[in-house]
Amino acid sequence: MRIIGLSDRSGHTSMVTRALILALLILVFLQGGILLQGATLGYAVTGTADGPFGGVDISGWYSADFSSSSFTVTEANGISYTFTGQLNGAGYTQVSQIPPTPCVLLGCIPSGPGTAGLHVAPTNAVSASLGFGDSGEDFVGIGTLVSGYIFNDFQGGPSSSPTSLNSPGLVAEITGSLSAEATQDYYDFQWLAGAFSVTATVPDGASGASYQFSVGVAGTCTSGGTATLDSSDSFTGTIAISNLAAGQYCIGINTTSMVDPSFALIFNTPVSGISTQSSAPEPSGFALLSIGSLMIGLRRRAGRG
Repeated sequence: MRIIGLSDRSGHTSMVTRALILALLILVFLQGGILLQGATLGYAVTGTADGPFGGVDISGWYSADFSSSSFTVTEANGISYTFTGQLNGAGYTQVSQIPPTPCVLLGCIPSGPGTAGLHVAPTNAVSASLGFGDSGEDFVGIGTLVSGYIFNDFQGGPSSSPTSLNSPGLVAEITGSLSAEATQDYYDFQWLAGAFSVTATVPDGASGASYQFSVGVAGTCTSGGTATLDSSDSFTGTIAISNLAAGQYCIGINTTSMVDPSFALIFNTPVSGISTQSSAPEPSGFALLSIGSLMIGLRRRAGRG
């Protein structure tokens, strides 16, 4: 390896190589909070689709390159489906959970269960057409898109010590799960002022269970608003604040149920992670400055050699 401006004598090249590798390792290490959280740039989607005998609720997310996604469809009868993988890929067709119609006529041939399928087609940057079918019954509708980072299967903390969202940009959705070991999932975020809205959903909520959903200033997590999610509202609720003051807030959900349901927090108005609002240079910036300083110092040393 040869770097222009450095002498080939006294091992300057190997010194620069080692310095660059060390600085880059520092960069990766310091950015680990972002990388380990597994944030994916994409879109959060919420909407309904209507059919001849009612409607279904559809919510989920997909990555900006369509390579990964996760959607939940909940029917009025309590049946729910989860579709994952490439958007509209092979994972978007499943065996129906609706029992097949029994064969009551003499000589008829019993049929097997039908199929259930979902199709999500973004039409522009803010909406998508939704199509769902289950055993021959079709539902169509429109979903709202919110662009930002998706934190998938991201464990929160208790309301007394929320987990910070270390995001390189605006956050659109958080998904996770509640369990007997972790009955609370709360997160810190920054808000820049203005109308605020967030929707929480527990698509596989247990019958008879209830879940508390709240948002507020750090330390209480309830001052902004609370909502109870249960079977009466299909385990879905929205907290909307017409003019939320700028500041640091926390948001989350908790349960007393022993069942381990998944949940989603969908920011209808995307929020900022803690790291995106700091006025101090980011750790990655310090690392890049370190690389530059090392290069300048070694070039000067090489010039004197």
